[in-house]
Amino acid sequence: MRYVFLFLLLSSYSFSQKLSFDIFLFGNNIGLSSVEKIVKNDSVTAYTLQSNSEAHIFFTTRKISLNYDIVYKSSLLFSSYSEHNRNDERHITTINRQQNRTYILKRNNESFCIQPDIDCSTVKLFFAEPCNSQRVFSERLGEWRPLKKTGEGTYEADMKEGITYYYHYKNGKLVELEMKKGLLGSVYLRPRN
Repeated sequence: MRYVFLFLLLSSYSFSQKLSFDIFLFGNNIGLSSVEKIVKNDSVTAYTLQSNSEAHIFFTTRKISLNYDIVYKSSLLFSSYSEHNRNDERHITTINRQQNRTYILKRNNESFCIQPDIDCSTVKLFFAEPCNSQRVFSERLGEWRPLKKTGEGTYEADMKEGITYYYHYKNGKLVELEMKKGLLGSVYLRPRN
């Protein structure tokens, strides 16, 4: 009986890690991002991300929010829900793994099948250096994006719309994420103290 109880106790075991990042633009704090990773012993890892920011630029206000719910099973993406709101525009991307090892991706009013297996996506980059040094999958965009290592603990990922992400790690931990768009400057995510 003790062994059954111990097995049940261990099978319900989970580990949680939550990170918070302040968002800066032109040196001003404009928002907060929180990312949580929950690891369950049955090879399931769930990630959630919530981010809200508001900036006043050139007499306009930009409000941006992101909400992610992502599940990995046996180290592969199993499902993803990404909601991106910019002022009054709302974009939703969902991804679900099928039994035939393809993914059904729905973005706004379109639906696609994508392959191959997805093992490295942007939400994982909050917790560790990239698992793939050449590309990373964007849950929000629903596509692979080029990634390259530019220095010790520094990676560059080109996203759409002319935005480049620079991930900076120290001892394997993310210490800064810079999102740069042309001459408009950069937005920085830095761990909250």
